[in-house]
Amino acid sequence: MRQAPVIRFDDVTKTYMRGQHPAVENLDIEFSRGEFVFLVGASGSGKSTLMRMVLKEVAPTRGTVYVAGKDLSRLPSWKVPSLRRDIGMVFQDFRLLPSKTAYQNIEFALAVIGTPRKVVRRLVPEMLEMVGLEDKGKRLPHELSGGEQQRVAIARAYVNRPSILLADEPTGNLDPSTASGILDLLTEINERGTTVVMATHDRNAVDRMQRRVVEMVGGQVVRDEEGGSYETPAPVSVISGNLPDDSAHREEHPLDDESLVADWDGAPEQEPSEAEPALAAARHDAEPGSGVPVRDILEEDLIDEREAQRVRDEDPFAEDDEEELR
Repeated sequence: MRQAPVIRFDDVTKTYMRGQHPAVENLDIEFSRGEFVFLVGASGSGKSTLMRMVLKEVAPTRGTVYVAGKDLSRLPSWKVPSLRRDIGMVFQDFRLLPSKTAYQNIEFALAVIGTPRKVVRRLVPEMLEMVGLEDKGKRLPHELSGGEQQRVAIARAYVNRPSILLADEPTGNLDPSTASGILDLLTEINERGTTVVMATHDRNAVDRMQRRVVEMVGGQVVRDEEGGSYETPAPVSVISGNLPDDSAHREEHPLDDESLVADWDGAPEQEPSEAEPALAAARHDAEPGSGVPVRDILEEDLIDEREAQRVRDEDPFAEDDEEELR
């Protein structure tokens, strides 16, 4: 028996441009508290749009989205950071701050909401231990393997103990063995009471877990199966090869579009840099204009990274010149 829904879509349709096929159409679905759900479907099927609506990053064209009992259409903009503070987000490409250690990347998610230093010093080591990186807190992202970087990203997403964790292709860049370890970690988080919704093309993960599987085709749910597998004999399934994949003409505005993710916290739109996606992933729950101090992580460092990226964009040999000057 399922518990009360923590996410609910009531007849939701989302169209990005007039005349375009809806990214999501007539969507009626619930995700219960404590569930682990796999969201599957071909590219352009609507998975990422569904997640973006849960985050209130985009609004439905029609219908209502409820998260934790709140009608998001009635949620004022100043309450959006509080909503997102209760939603962890994990990306396929990790989105870590490249110049910060594993410890500092996790610390950042706490610092932006003004967590007391005493609490930070307790929580970050706990997270590092939970993800099996207690001895690698001082390593920079480039000194970690892909699997280790994803573990840091998961720790950052979970450090505030969100009730919902959204994972967009979290094993997509990992080998099968490493992916299995990431899946175990997400399972542990789920067992602690967090609802996990994982969009994936990883058939091994889905077949191994045998959890609820929701398949989307053309913006609609065509399969909602408890204890399901990746493929199905259902004739409406695209990923099983039973229905032609017509997604090539669709434009779903996926979560891995850095320019979209960078604007999560309501900041003015600006030219994205390599630092922006990591910054957005770590501080999407900060109160806009609150003046909350970011302890131990200097904003100047991020500005330096943006400036360096701007210089590299203007002069492709600038990085080589810098190296020669050192």
